[in-house]
Amino acid sequence: MTMLRTCLRLLCGVLVTIGLLNLASLMILPRLLGSSNAVIYSSLVLVTAQIFIVGCSFLKISSEVRQIDQEGRQLRQQNEQLIADQKNREQLLLILNHEVRTPLAAIKGYAELLRCYREQIPGELCDQYLQQINHSCDEATFILDSIILPQRAGEQNGAERLDLKEAVLSVLASFALRLQFEQRTLELQMSNCDVIAQPLQLRQVLRNLFNNALSYSNPGSRLRITLTTTRPASAPLLSDAEDQRGRRIYLAIQDEGVGIPPEEQQRLFQPFQRLESALHLAPQGKGLGLYLSKQLLEEMGGEIWLESTGQPGKGTCVWLSLRQI
Repeated sequence: MTMLRTCLRLLCGVLVTIGLLNLASLMILPRLLGSSNAVIYSSLVLVTAQIFIVGCSFLKISSEVRQIDQEGRQLRQQNEQLIADQKNREQLLLILNHEVRTPLAAIKGYAELLRCYREQIPGELCDQYLQQINHSCDEATFILDSIILPQRAGEQNGAERLDLKEAVLSVLASFALRLQFEQRTLELQMSNCDVIAQPLQLRQVLRNLFNNALSYSNPGSRLRITLTTTRPASAPLLSDAEDQRGRRIYLAIQDEGVGIPPEEQQRLFQPFQRLESALHLAPQGKGLGLYLSKQLLEEMGGEIWLESTGQPGKGTCVWLSLRQI
């Protein structure tokens, strides 16, 4: 296509040049040849007109070819984007199919035990089985929300006023058994604060971040959650448009896990990206938590970033910001 455009441009240039030369000759030849050569003069006029018509036609064709080429490039880009989106959807469906089977298998197993041996199982053990069933149901819901909510976020405008502290505490309640079982120390430095957010999406973000903090740190370690109105020094710079959106509240989730090297931090916000050094801590993870959280927060006009030196034991602080009322 590029070669065709080049040839058309050269041909147009040649035709226009010939036309200009013939036009000049039309002004000179009548004086040299006199009126007896009217036939030659008329022929030159006709040839010149034809050359100009052909030249203009080729210029039009060249313009159309250029437009078609631009449209072709746009269509190719759109096609490539559609192919990439389709691949992502297929990957998400495969993950959904694989991951949901694990909690469903646990639910089925414990339910079968209770059905077949409920009279022989001690009451305390029966309660543990029921707790495991409840935990597996929460896990299945968590997985489904991880896939479905980001797909729906762009279709919804359900942002509303809500108390960020209450949202954090309600999500932490779903991790209560895990925190107790792993003997975690939980430190909260929070006060009531109203923000503009989509409730379901915000709770999904918090579940993702709390799950990451617990999965990539050792049992018995500390988890600190802090709310502040002061913008952290590690926060990315805001554009003028973002800066005019009003006050913001900042939530920090600090763990004592393996940490994330600074050069790896941006990569982890891409789908299916994980640190090799942390694979043994959460082998079932798929590298979607930060990616999905970023999508959901940006839909709400929020931000998310990481603060970590990458030193084991020093952990990672995940910051997120939301618009404050």
